[in-house]
Amino acid sequence: MITLWFNTIDHQEWTEQMDTVEQAVSVIQYYMGTPEVGAGYAVSGDGIVTCYIEGATWEELGYGY
Repeated sequence: MITLWFNTIDHQEWTEQMDTVEQAVSVIQYYMGTPEVGAGYAVSGDGIVTCYIEGATWEELGYGY
């Protein structure tokens, strides 16, 4: 199980859970486009959405930092 926690700059928060890496990447791309990955989290290109993950690493999802 991969869990994604999303936050926005206007304090909206939500969680998405999925079973596969492919599903997780699809959800990330839907909400964030191609994010900038930092140490343990990612930020959307426009800086509005941040995402933290559990159950996989950013490298496993195809994003390096």
